[in-house]
Formats: sequence, structure tokens, C-alpha cells
Amino acid sequence: MITKLNKQAMDGVGPWDFTGGFVPCELLLVGEDAYPVLLSAKKQVLIAVSQYGKGRMVVVSHEGILKSPKFSQFLRNAVGWLKPCPEALVGIHPQLDCLSRVLLGAGTRVQVEAKPSPSMGVFCMDAYDSSQAKGIVDFVKGGGGLLVGGQAWYWANLSLDAEFLLRGVSELDLVTGGTPSTLLVHGALSFPLCLDGSQRCLLAAARYGRGRVLVASHESQLFSPKLATFLLNAVSWLDARRKGLVAVDSSLKKLHSLLSQSQVKSQVSQLTGDISVYCCASYGDRDTERIHAFVAEGGGLLVGGQAWYWASQNRGKAAVAEYPGNRILNRFGLSILGQAGKAAKYRPVGPGEHYHFRRALLLFSTQLQEHQELKEPLKGWLHPLKQDCAAFLRIPAHDRPAYASLHRILTKVLKRNGIPQVSGQCPVKGNSKEAVLLCMANELSLTMTDSAPLVQKSAAGVCALPITVEIDGTNPGEELEMWWELLGLTPPLKPKYWVNTP
Repeated sequence: MITKLNKQAMDGVGPWDFTGGFVPCELLLVGEDAYPVLLSAKKQVLIAVSQYGKGRMVVVSHEGILKSPKFSQFLRNAVGWLKPCPEALVGIHPQLDCLSRVLLGAGTRVQVEAKPSPSMGVFCMDAYDSSQAKGIVDFVKGGGGLLVGGQAWYWANLSLDAEFLLRGVSELDLVTGGTPSTLLVHGALSFPLCLDGSQRCLLAAARYGRGRVLVASHESQLFSPKLATFLLNAVSWLDARRKGLVAVDSSLKKLHSLLSQSQVKSQVSQLTGDISVYCCASYGDRDTERIHAFVAEGGGLLVGGQAWYWASQNRGKAAVAEYPGNRILNRFGLSILGQAGKAAKYRPVGPGEHYHFRRALLLFSTQLQEHQELKEPLKGWLHPLKQDCAAFLRIPAHDRPAYASLHRILTKVLKRNGIPQVSGQCPVKGNSKEAVLLCMANELSLTMTDSAPLVQKSAAGVCALPITVEIDGTNPGEELEMWWELLGLTPPLKPKYWVNTP
């Protein structure tokens, strides 16, 4: 269906002319069903499409595109793809009169209305009025088509989400009776709330669609009296000022008691009825699709759990991809990893520069491209960046642009810089750019059907001929751990050995 639009959208469309009286913004594709249609020379998405429920959407990066005669052919093509049937009525918001004329000229049945109705097959609007958001979502979910345009570069400013969540919280005491897992924060709209000394995340949150998500790294954190202020902030943020009902899964009855004591309207129940926030553990995926829809349409999700025990019982499987809770969370740009973290007292993430996988990857790519010596804070982020690259690349990216775009960035970094040569004369230290590049190359090679392009800039024979690698097992640093990962080996008992590897 999406491929059909890509062809149909370009049918009869000449060069794209974005000069004139408007400045488009970049569209951010966070959903697994969102696909780019038009990219700028800098690979920024300017037009995208998505499917939701039974319906479809076309999103353009400025409402001026919906009003300009320069885009008439594209707009007719897009509306044709959005129609559930050729004779469907197209509703157009009064602010888009120019679009009405374009479609009428093509013989389309048009009705000017401020909101969609059941008689319409497609509705066209700008992106600046959220008052009818629920009606729009229901319209698309039921099978309608939506053509929408707008920009956010003027509206966007510093997010206050983390500040709201951490209001009145000077310390996060995660000694709550269980060993947490570490979290991978990989979404463009996700952010950490608690980082340990190694920049591993233990609490994180995200926006997704109209909704919000907060993830704790162990379910005991969700009902600890030590974290009461933070938890009440979290429920309030997830509720988005609706003062709605909070549903708490039966496995978290202590959380229900904590909320009741603070006069928060809550009940012990499953995800059902007219609720604002749903609280659960991460150990099952029975309601995956319902939870995705609940959050996308404006609900708040509070979830906690660890995956290190699952990983110990499922050796050889990637927790980031196969742990049940991650089948729910990955879509939100948050994942629970199979590595254990430390239950301790931490300072919450404050304002300013802090580690985020995407930010670290961008800095890494930029500084390598500019042939710079790696600078702070990136130098201190190399080890978590290496670990996060390895974890993220285990998430299947096939037909998922939100993941595939990062795969392309990683591939581009390797093609541009090449795989480092490794020998006795050129050793690789664990906390180095070479170690990160080697880790990227190893993990990417496992995801690609043809990994030859990755070695285009490598020295002749480095990957083609067998080489001997000497590993000093007496080294207490991180180099040893890196080589176990790269060579797929089980750590030996003797302190030094040699491996012949192709």
C-alpha cells in the first residue's frame, strides 16, 4: 500500500519547488507504520505517510504546501490514495480554500467543514488545532483518510517534561528490594531521568503520538514509598492534566494503595473502560496492540520490570528484541536490556548536557567526519555508545523506518571511516573510537545480507585473510569484554591465548 502511494504521489509531479513564502520543518518518523515520501538534499523528511487502524494519513511539513498551486498534482494524487473509494466525499477545513479549488478542478466531491463527519472519506486540515484530536483519531482509525500539514519549528522550544517529572525530587533511591535492569533510550522523543556513573539509564520517559510513557527498571520502584513524590509526579504527567482514572494491574496493588493515600482516583483493573493512565509490569505482551493504540490516542503508560533474569534463562536471545515487555516498549523508543544495573541512590538527570544514544551517535558521526580529536562529553560517552549500538542493532529493522534510519546512519559512519586495522602494532583500546567502529561493524554485519560494503575502506586483507589475535586475559579493563563480543567467544580460564579468525 505504501509503495503504491510512493509511485502514485509522484505521477505527473515535476520538480519540487519549496521556494516562496514558507519554511517547511523536518518531519519526525517515530511510528513503525510511518514512511517517508519526500526527502530534502540533507535527507530530512518533508512529506510522509502512515497507516493507522483501517485508515491512512499523508503529512506535509508546512500548511503552505496544501495551499500552493505548485503542488496541485501531488495534492490530487495524495487525496486519491487516501480515498477509501473513488467517489468518496472530501472534507476540507475552511482555512484551506485553495485546496478546495484544486480538488474541485479535478472533479473531486468537496465539502467545506471544520471537522470530519461519517459521510466523508477524506478530511484535510492544518496541524494547529488540537481541540478535535480525538475525533480525528477515531475518523482515521475507522477507515478515513487524513491530509494534514503544518510546521513546528516556531512552536517548538525547550521541553519541560523532565523538569515536571523531577519536581521536588533531589534523590532517586532505587534500593527498593530488587535488582534493576539497565534501559536503552533510543527514541527521538524519549529521554532519561536517572543515569548511573557509567551513563547507563535506570528510569526513562517518552512521548508517543498523543500519549506518554514512563519506564522503571524494576517493578518494585513503582510502589516504593521512597519514590512517592516522583511517582505522583509521574502519574500526573502521564495523565496530562485530565484528572482521569488510573488503572493499576493487580500485580501492582501496592501502587494502588500509594495512589489512594494521595487522593489519586484509581482502581485495580486491566486496560479497560475510560481510563487516563494504565500501570503494569513488563513481563507479558498479551495486550501489545491495545496498549500501543491506548498511548497513541492520548493515554499514559507507567510500566516497570527487569529483563536480566529473562536473559539468564534465554541465552542466545536478544532481550531488546524478544523479551515480552520490549514488544510493547520498543515502539515508544524505550527498551529494557538484559544487563543488570545497580540498586543505589542516584541524583536525577539535571538540565544541560547528558547522555542520550542519538545525541552521542550524532556527535560521534560529526567529529569523525570533521577529523576532530574526540572531545568531551563524547569521550566519556564512548563505552555506553558502544553498548547501545550493539543493543539497538538487535532490534529488527525490516520495513520499520524509525529503526532503519539509524541503521543507515551507522552504515554511513562505517563506510566513511572504514573498519580499523587491528594488529600487534595497532592495538585497540576498549574506550576508543576504534572500539566503537569495530562494535558497529560486527553488529551491522549480523543484520545485513551483504556486508561487503562495510569493508570498502578497510586495509587489504584485513577481513579477507585469517588473522591471529592475541588477547591478554590479565587486562582488567574493558578491552577483554569487547573481544569476547566481537569474536563470539566464551571467556577462557587461562590468562592469555591466541585465536585464528577469518
